[in-house]
Amino acid sequence: MDLDRGLLEDEIRDLESRSRQAQEEIADLAVEAKSKDGLIHLIVGSQGRLHQLKLDPRVKRLDVDVLAERIVEMVNDANDLVRQETATKISATFPDFPAGEFFGGPSQ
Repeated sequence: MDLDRGLLEDEIRDLESRSRQAQEEIADLAVEAKSKDGLIHLIVGSQGRLHQLKLDPRVKRLDVDVLAERIVEMVNDANDLVRQETATKISATFPDFPAGEFFGGPSQ
């Protein structure tokens, strides 16, 4: 009986260790996106927060509404990529967990 308990405790410690490692990797995750024309550059973190936004001075030639639309689209695309990378990291750590169902799908 003690042997079974020891094995279970070892397995729990292993799961806790792998979980902490995955959490650290996900917390450090950041996605960089650049527009095709090079006018917009942004970085989105693991929680979907916009960490950095750089606009090339040439964006002045764009209509304000077009620029805003492009930024929103790029942030949403970067967030989708963050969710996909999060799902990949979780799946690598816990292969039996259906991470893609929770993190992998694109935003609506």
